[in-house]
Amino acid sequence: MLAHFSHHLLTALPVPLLPFIRDDFTLDYTQAGLVVSVFNLSYGIGQLPAGWLADRIGPRILITIGICGVALVGFLVGLSQTYIMLIVLLALMGVVGGGYHPSAAPMISASVEPRNRGRALGFHLIGGSGSFFLAPLIAAAIATIWGWRGSFIGLAVPTMIFGIIFLCASGPAGKNEQNPTDNNPPP
Repeated sequence: MLAHFSHHLLTALPVPLLPFIRDDFTLDYTQAGLVVSVFNLSYGIGQLPAGWLADRIGPRILITIGICGVALVGFLVGLSQTYIMLIVLLALMGVVGGGYHPSAAPMISASVEPRNRGRALGFHLIGGSGSFFLAPLIAAAIATIWGWRGSFIGLAVPTMIFGIIFLCASGPAGKNEQNPTDNNPPP
């Protein structure tokens, strides 16, 4: 649940911060819409190869890359000085963040008894939903003091810290990384 929360802490920011971003870069409505669309498109597309990659390197590593990658790119989004730089970084955030979901479900499924999988996955999903509720509130509060950039930078730090904690706390490489539905190694 905390991994999902931390992952979406930054990915939930473009929409509530859009008015601040729009004013800062003096964007028209089309350009502002592209800020949100480019992230969502790259995030969706990034999940396709991420599922394949998770089967090869293991979900633990890909989840860590997803959380820490979103944190690093989120920090850089906060430093972006041009509209083009912002768009490129949000696209990159979508690609690196796309590795989270295809990795989390098999890792959770492998770590709990079959009779508890639905409950475990439901509990995990609360983290993402909670983040989509709280991140805009937190970001708006930060943005009124330090601007929209401060929200990305300020929330990137705890997200990176949690990504490192997740890597250390999730056990040695290989633990909980076998997809329970796979009896054969990937080709």
